[in-house]
Amino acid sequence: MHACRHNIAKKLGSPWNVNYGSVCCEKVRQANVVDICQQFTEVDKSRITLWMWVIVTRRCGNDLATGFNCAGYIVPPPQDYSYM
Repeated sequence: MHACRHNIAKKLGSPWNVNYGSVCCEKVRQANVVDICQQFTEVDKSRITLWMWVIVTRRCGNDLATGFNCAGYIVPPPQDYSYM
């Protein structure tokens, strides 16, 4: 997900600043996010943070299911971040 690299890259990204109307979110909403998880390589996983990918999918409206194994990362239940 090149369009989301600034939201999921290790030591660079932040999933909290992704906007629903951003190019990243447009790509995420159009994508099969389950398939993307299955295609992540070890090289990909060394460059990104999977929990950030999960947050981005949620903030963009194409959530990965709780309990799903995304490239070795088990998706936890959503948290309530409304207090932040």
